[in-house]
Amino acid sequence: MRTIKRGVLLLLLSAMLAGCSSDIREISDIALVMLTAIDYDEQKQLYVFTVNCLEASTNTAGNTARKPEWIASASGPSVFEAARNLRSRAGKVLIWQHDKFFLIGESAARRSFYEVVDFLTRSRDIRLSSFLIVAQGNASELMRTRAETGDLLSNEMLGKVKNEQLWGKSLTLAVKDIVNEYTNPYRGIVTGKLSKAKPMGGNREVLFLSGGSVIQQGRLKEWLSGDDTLSIHILVNKKYWKALEFAEYVPFNDRRVALRMRVGKRSMSLVRAEGKPGIAIRIEMSGSITSIDKKLNLADPATLHGVEEAASRYMEQRLKVSLNRFQRELKSDIIGFSDYLRQHHPYEWKRISKTWVTDVYPTMPIRVRVDVAIPTIGMSEVIGGP
Repeated sequence: MRTIKRGVLLLLLSAMLAGCSSDIREISDIALVMLTAIDYDEQKQLYVFTVNCLEASTNTAGNTARKPEWIASASGPSVFEAARNLRSRAGKVLIWQHDKFFLIGESAARRSFYEVVDFLTRSRDIRLSSFLIVAQGNASELMRTRAETGDLLSNEMLGKVKNEQLWGKSLTLAVKDIVNEYTNPYRGIVTGKLSKAKPMGGNREVLFLSGGSVIQQGRLKEWLSGDDTLSIHILVNKKYWKALEFAEYVPFNDRRVALRMRVGKRSMSLVRAEGKPGIAIRIEMSGSITSIDKKLNLADPATLHGVEEAASRYMEQRLKVSLNRFQRELKSDIIGFSDYLRQHHPYEWKRISKTWVTDVYPTMPIRVRVDVAIPTIGMSEVIGGP
């Protein structure tokens, strides 16, 4: 028995001394993909697949400044083949589990946004919770921009997405959210827009995540301004936008009142206007006064009510301008009125669905009612300049 035990121990020791199995990946052989860019070269008619990688062996919390980033690109007649061709250049085993961002270049998005999304959803390496952003121009060029903060570019972009709820003029969707809606022929969707410009007081160009990209029928249709993107945040009730706060300057008599606004309840209903179906929207908001350019007695109930009324009418007009642009210029149902009608008024939807895109939506009357309440006026009852 003692001889058998010694034999077993010798076998175990031999296995340990023999080294690791060939099926096990060494950490030095792995590279973590942090950003992926997909472009389309119109002259060569090829897709260009670019990755921003980080060596896994240096992925430690205390070694951020010394992490060796490297970028590699490859091309092919399809997104899949371009991604496969990248393997021959990588020199490492590429791992996509840490990739939080996929940047689609403007040319690729206008040509076949649907093909890129289809590739991402079919690949088992891709996280569907990753964010999908359209780059204004070439995505791989923007990827090579040095981060303004000095941190990893992927970390800086994640911070920009998290800050969207604090100003509302950018809107970035995850791959899974885009997949749920982008094939709908009756509506459009909006995701993030990435551009590059010099900031105030800066001497080099940095990345800006501002405004939105309108996607309809599987292609990039148009860009949205930051103000129109904020209107979408206000009009659409999404659970992950509940903490949205934004700033507004409201004109009141000969003053400008700065407010920190939050959206409360939203409601939507079907109405009739001159025999046509229409939509009535009601939104409740609360505001906090942050500054006034001239003295104003907020302790007077009539004055405070006047500020609330001015803010209500101001926000109504702002939303009407955006809705008119969505209907008349873009002709894209990016708010999702068709989804509301299909779910809550199926008989009406069946009657108008065939002409929704061409006739009904572009001319549909939309009424907006906004009620702004200012529950507190702050520590000072009389504030403002001299």
